[in-house]
Amino acid sequence: MCYFYIMRLQVFVYFYIVCSSLNYSFGQKDKSTLQSIVDKQLSYSEFEHANVSLSLIDIESNKLIASHRPKKVLVPASSLKLITTLTGIQVLGADYTFQTELYYSGILGDDGVLEGDIIIKGGGDPTLGSSAFDGDLSFKALLISIVNAIKNSGINCIHGNIVVDESIYDSYPIAPSWQWNDLGNYYASGAWGVNVNENQYFIHFSDRHTIGHRPRISSVFPKVPDLQLSNEITIDSAGTGDQAYIFGGPYNNYKRVVGTIPQGKGRFTIKGSLPDPPKFFAYHIKKALDIENIQCSDISSIFLPYKKKKYKIKEYNSAPLRDIVTKANEESNNLYTESILKMIGLTKRGQGSGQNGINIVKKHIKKYGANPKYLILHDGSGLSARNNISSYTMATFLSGISRASSIDSIIQYIPQAGINGTVRGMLRSSQAKGHVWLKSGSMESIQSYSGYIQGKSGKWMSYCVIVNGFSGKSSDIRSRLDKMIRDIYISS
Repeated sequence: MCYFYIMRLQVFVYFYIVCSSLNYSFGQKDKSTLQSIVDKQLSYSEFEHANVSLSLIDIESNKLIASHRPKKVLVPASSLKLITTLTGIQVLGADYTFQTELYYSGILGDDGVLEGDIIIKGGGDPTLGSSAFDGDLSFKALLISIVNAIKNSGINCIHGNIVVDESIYDSYPIAPSWQWNDLGNYYASGAWGVNVNENQYFIHFSDRHTIGHRPRISSVFPKVPDLQLSNEITIDSAGTGDQAYIFGGPYNNYKRVVGTIPQGKGRFTIKGSLPDPPKFFAYHIKKALDIENIQCSDISSIFLPYKKKKYKIKEYNSAPLRDIVTKANEESNNLYTESILKMIGLTKRGQGSGQNGINIVKKHIKKYGANPKYLILHDGSGLSARNNISSYTMATFLSGISRASSIDSIIQYIPQAGINGTVRGMLRSSQAKGHVWLKSGSMESIQSYSGYIQGKSGKWMSYCVIVNGFSGKSSDIRSRLDKMIRDIYISS
């Protein structure tokens, strides 16, 4: 009898060892297959002199299943926006709206004469007057609405100023480490307490000239008060694209416009960042009132809260934060992201500054298992070349936040590769199209992708790859990473 039980025990142990070995080998095979895909693509010459950090995490187990120098910190460029925008959703709420308020102060007489000021109290809304969302007012429509609201309040003459109160955020709109050659261009406007018309203006050139000729500036729209442009643009051959840059930071009304535009048959347009959006806004409100024969004394913008008693005329609310975050990630909009960062700082620390926002973001990612030791932040949008993050930190954050909220609630904010956003050109003819959500990031010699891959088996994975310092073509790097993602999808 004892011999019988010993035999049964031996058989049981044998089968347990065999099954365990099979499970182990299948697990190792799965991991080694994904790792071999990563290793193969990164072995090509395009990556020979580059720094690469890559992490692929199985969300269900929260385990790293493929990697390459996962804790190496590198410059992520715009894929960093995922951390800022998704933190914004968690801290502020998906339904949060930015609010801009219109007031008057002083005494309003029966004759319609206001002995006081008109005040625009900024709420940091990055979409004010941009018509970026359904139901939003364009800049022109916003001016008309403000004038009509003032008239409907019984005001027909203002013995005071148009005051734009931008005190909700600090008075330094840009990140200190942004590059000088970016600052005059539309994508580096920074986030102000009052943003309007996406903080941009348009310079129109007549491009019907021979190569090497200096094109004429045909118009600037909308008018920017006191703006002076030094036109140093030349015409290049057709198809060379926009190689024009505007030099000159915030509060600087003198701008140098340098570089080239392609030869054409009509008009070519470039976009600049407004040197002072609050002052610009006040100027145009005054002009709109002048058209309606409503006079006022002067215009001003203030960095400290307006202290006099005031009476609300009207308020303007932005689209919900969920829509702003989605568009910020689809279009890689720096203004939206930087304003979200400052609002995070204001909400949690009582002051709307980039640094306060950064401190909260670094603290917040710890909730999802990410180590802020491997995150160096100088802004929220990724425009600073001094930002650094490891792929493991990003992938861990994405894995953690998707488990805390649900994957479906997170991917709605991220562009779908092959379908929309800056990654719409990826995976177009691949089975993986429709199963990959990524935010891209790129600068000179920098390429990154961060987001989620749903494998062919249905497995969900968070993914981050950052490549710095490559010497070849960006298109070659993107092509290799595209192939890597396709193969990961098929093999998982």
